[in-house]
Amino acid sequence: MIHKHDHETNPDMQEILTRNRALEAENECLVQSLGKATNLNDAILRYSPAELIIVDREGRITGFSEAKARNSSRLPKLGDVMYRDYASGHVIDMYTELMDTIRNGTPKSFPEQPYGTRFLAITLSPFTDGAVIISRDVTGRKQAELALIKTEMEKNLILSSVSEILIYQDKDYRIRWANPAAAQALNRDIDSLIGETCFGVWWRRAIPCEGCTMHRVFTEGVNRQDERETPDGRIWNRRGYPVRDENGQVCGRVMVWVDITRQKETETEKKRIQSQLIQSQKMDAVGRLAGGVAHDFNNLLTAIIGGLDMILLKFNPDDPIYQELYEIFEASQRASELTRQLLLFSREHMPRFETVCLNDTITHLLKMLGRLIGEDITIETMLASGLQSVRADKGGVEQIIMNLVVNARDAMPQGGNVILSTENAEIDEKSASAVPDARPGTFVCLRVCDAGIGIPRESISRIFEPFFTTKKVGKGTGLGLSVVYGIVKQHDGWINVRSGQGKGTTFEIYLPAVADPVPRPVKHTVDSDIVPGNGERILIIEDEKIVRDFAVRALTKNGYEVYAAANGAEALEIFENQQGRFDLIFSDVVLPDMNGIELVDQFLSRDRDLRILISSGYTDTKSQWRVIRDKGYRFLQKPYALNDLFRAIRGGIDKK
Repeated sequence: MIHKHDHETNPDMQEILTRNRALEAENECLVQSLGKATNLNDAILRYSPAELIIVDREGRITGFSEAKARNSSRLPKLGDVMYRDYASGHVIDMYTELMDTIRNGTPKSFPEQPYGTRFLAITLSPFTDGAVIISRDVTGRKQAELALIKTEMEKNLILSSVSEILIYQDKDYRIRWANPAAAQALNRDIDSLIGETCFGVWWRRAIPCEGCTMHRVFTEGVNRQDERETPDGRIWNRRGYPVRDENGQVCGRVMVWVDITRQKETETEKKRIQSQLIQSQKMDAVGRLAGGVAHDFNNLLTAIIGGLDMILLKFNPDDPIYQELYEIFEASQRASELTRQLLLFSREHMPRFETVCLNDTITHLLKMLGRLIGEDITIETMLASGLQSVRADKGGVEQIIMNLVVNARDAMPQGGNVILSTENAEIDEKSASAVPDARPGTFVCLRVCDAGIGIPRESISRIFEPFFTTKKVGKGTGLGLSVVYGIVKQHDGWINVRSGQGKGTTFEIYLPAVADPVPRPVKHTVDSDIVPGNGERILIIEDEKIVRDFAVRALTKNGYEVYAAANGAEALEIFENQQGRFDLIFSDVVLPDMNGIELVDQFLSRDRDLRILISSGYTDTKSQWRVIRDKGYRFLQKPYALNDLFRAIRGGIDKK
């Protein structure tokens, strides 16, 4: 028989009951917790803004949030395998990634996973029964990033394509951005420039450059521009622009550097050429002036010398008056020589090749050279005895000497010594082969040495080029040595140059030697019976009255029938009136109304057998001597003496 409350006294039963009650209490808690969990899960799936999908350990979908349902064009189905049956279009195997997360319990994140035309930020979070997949559409953000990257790339592409240097600096002068042109100009990579200062990378300075114009970009907030030379010798056009922050305060500057070195060199070269052109024009003007002065002087000297000759005819050479008059004649001859030397500045003269001794030429030229080079330059001569003669144009040789001496003077701005020397030179095959233009034979060497600044090695090959000069702007035309070269080539010679910077320069002129002796000067005498006339008819065309009157008187007294005209029109009239019956036409080249050569051509068109004698007081291109030579006309250079006039007239008439 069992009593109602026996279990209360039975220890085993008591333990069982206690355990049952505990299990009932725990079960109640679990039921309550499950209800709460179910409510929480429902709340998360319903109200979460994130797109959630819950899968079991096999990857099958067990639930998804309402946000996922709202935002998806295709709803997931419960039981579908995630990333196999649903959302399988990813570029990577997301199913494998999901299974790895579930099995290993390791969360994974894919912040920018491409999916079709969209980008998704996906998080795989494992739990005991599977995993939670959270996805968020980041397409807009990704597109903005891509657009920003594209814009940045385009900006960098544009700025990198600019050949000018572009630099952005902060207020501490430190470079925060630079384009490839900046790195290339500094022979560095871009990363090494970041953080450096402009004065550090360009000028190797530890502090900003004093007086830098670009500092005002920071201090005044204004655009600035200047030109600056860097230690490597390059010249830059620099422009600075202030950069302001959101408060309008200057926070940095953009620098644009343009290399204008070549432009400056071009400008300098242009200025040099312009200066040389101006100097050349000045020299041309001096030459023209010299030619004009010489023409007038030669006309005057022609009248003086001719008049003296006519007076000397009236006296016996032993008469004291004759001696005094002869001294006047010699003075006029020296004046004629001075006029000829003056014409060296015109660079143009009629070449007349004759046997010349270079020693005599140098000696006669020394006085004029002394005036030309100044008192701080001395000229020393070392003239060889027994020097052989050369066949040369005396004026051309004088031009060579003058130009080389002037060149030596310019090479010694502080003064110094110029040495003129001569020597006979035998050139053999071996020696000739070592020098351009040289050849074996017997030559006379003219040497001009100075102790000046010398010629740079790289310039020696160009010194004979027209307009090339190593002198400062305005100090030379660049024509002096080219003229020397041209004259030497006309004489079948060559030039050697030896020079070193700071060691002076030596020019050696080699001219072919000749065996002919130099004619000794003959004292001038006047012979009234020399080649007298026999009534021959002469038409003189001379615009200078004193020269015309002298020629008319002299020729008339010497037995000629003379007609005179002051210009071309008058000459043509006389020619027509006399029906062209003249034995000789004696015409000046430069006439008031026409050119003497043109006038002679008109006469010859009427009578091809006319004898022609041309005269001029010019010795440059105005004398038309090339045309005279080509046409074969006889020429009488002013000033001329009485005997020269008589011989030229007789020779012109007797010419066959």
